[in-house]
Amino acid sequence: MANNTVLIVDDEKRNIKLLKAYLMTGQYKILEALNGEEALKMMDDFHPDIVLLDVMMPGIDGFEVCKRLKQDDKTQMVPVIMVTALMEKEYRIKALEAGADDFLSKPVDRTEVLVRVKSLLRIKSYHDDLRESYKEIAVKNKRLEELDKMKEGLTHMVIHDLNNPFMAISGSLELLLMDRELFPQSQAQALEQCIDYCKDIRRLIQGLLDIHKMEKGKLQPNRKLTDPVELIDEVIGQFLTNIEKKQIELCFPKPKNKISVEMDRELIKRVVANLLNNAIRHTPDTGRIEITVDSPLAEGNLRISVTDSGSGLDPEYHQKIFDKFEQINLKQKGVGSGTSGLGLAFCKLAIEAHGGEIWVESTRENQGCAFRFTIPDQLKMKP
Repeated sequence: MANNTVLIVDDEKRNIKLLKAYLMTGQYKILEALNGEEALKMMDDFHPDIVLLDVMMPGIDGFEVCKRLKQDDKTQMVPVIMVTALMEKEYRIKALEAGADDFLSKPVDRTEVLVRVKSLLRIKSYHDDLRESYKEIAVKNKRLEELDKMKEGLTHMVIHDLNNPFMAISGSLELLLMDRELFPQSQAQALEQCIDYCKDIRRLIQGLLDIHKMEKGKLQPNRKLTDPVELIDEVIGQFLTNIEKKQIELCFPKPKNKISVEMDRELIKRVVANLLNNAIRHTPDTGRIEITVDSPLAEGNLRISVTDSGSGLDPEYHQKIFDKFEQINLKQKGVGSGTSGLGLAFCKLAIEAHGGEIWVESTRENQGCAFRFTIPDQLKMKP
């Protein structure tokens, strides 16, 4: 800490001379002030690293000088050592209230001066380093915010620019299929496949839009009383062709009692559709998928589970799989490679928007995955 600047403030020149002699051995740069006004001016002009401040001075005394330094943002972290012959408790309390960092009693001991100055300068050095780190972090955070806004704007623009062309392509293909008899069977099937691909891409685009809205708090659940069993039946109907094509056994045991829960029907329908589509993709031919509805649970929640019979998922992916854009290698499932895409990220946000939870269970190899989510029963939660 050589070359640090020390400001000595005392109306007695002999006291300044003594302290200066003690500090010269520490290779400090010394500044001198004979009164409070001069000390405050030197703080502005020279920015010393520490102040040795006499208490009893004419004009502005040491207490007031210390108080002003600690109230000024530019100097509040500069250590102040009060040098005084006043030993009474009330004066020490007054000095602490003014913001003093330490005390030296007159007559001053040389070793004590050097130790206290060195200690406080070391603390100030740590603080200065920390403050610079905070500044660097603030600059980086601001840059990240700017990049995030830029990314957000570009994403929104790309989504809208993609949506319209795919709507046009899909519509044109559907018009062509209205005259199906004009095409050979292979071409008609190819057109149907293209339409399905367009629908998949439009679902992806819609998912991106909804994720964006939910992350910004702009998409709130429109809760209405809904029968989850009827909702699931509708979703199953959407995927019957794919289920039959892979000869998958679908088991959906219906609860004995009718269930009605407050939820956003469309959001939860898309959650179930995402989970069922995921299960179909990763269940081998002639495999088994089970959907269950449990309500009420002990906590008063509705729980829906979609379980496949694939090869399972490594536990290290159980949290990552719900992250936006997380690419999960599913070759281990025995049905080729694939990714979780945005579907599960959408599911997580939609369920959390309802105040629920979503998770995956897969504990043993070749035992498949069980995706489960809960929705608080709003009616039971009401007093």
